[in-house]
Amino acid sequence: MAAVKKATKKKTTTKSLVETPIGERPEESVRTSPNPFTVKRIGIGLLIGIIVVLAVYKKGIFVVATVNGRPITTVELLSKLNQNYRNQELDNMVTERVILDEAKKKNALPANQEIQDRVADIEKRFGGKESFDNLLSQQGQTRSMVEDQLRLQLAFEKLYSSETIVTEEEIDDFVKQNKTQLQATDPEGQRKEASDTLRQRKLSQISLQKLEELKKNANIQMF
Repeated sequence: MAAVKKATKKKTTTKSLVETPIGERPEESVRTSPNPFTVKRIGIGLLIGIIVVLAVYKKGIFVVATVNGRPITTVELLSKLNQNYRNQELDNMVTERVILDEAKKKNALPANQEIQDRVADIEKRFGGKESFDNLLSQQGQTRSMVEDQLRLQLAFEKLYSSETIVTEEEIDDFVKQNKTQLQATDPEGQRKEASDTLRQRKLSQISLQKLEELKKNANIQMF
């Protein structure tokens, strides 16, 4: 019998391979990356250098004035301007709100026609619509801004109309004393102009007191 040969399996061995990053060969040596702290220090150093150069050669960027050797910086100036403007604008908005709220409560809000009539009077005083529009443009204002101001003014006038009554005698005296300064040339126009001027004067005299009273009685909270 033929000898049966044992079939021997060839033992295969698997060789483990370490994955290499894409784009690199296994035999390439590992590269070291720069120290991030070193880069950061270099960046800070460059920034300080730029600031020093600007401070020396472009002093106006940082210092706007010096008083007895002590500088006033741009940051200080802008901070003060911002604070002052904010306070002023906030006070204006509070004043406007308390006047209009009180006028609404007392049914003294002016009608739109009253505002337009006052605009027409102003246009006539300044030589017509076109001249008035040119004046507004030069002052950086718009008709909408003027109408808002007139709405506030008329509301305040109506609230305290009983305290700004002008007598005929006061009008006569005003016309006699200021006839050459009045813009109107006809007697009726002069008397109306005198009446409006006197009423505005009386309103101005009581305005601060009345505004303080309105603010005191209103529920105002500042933040």
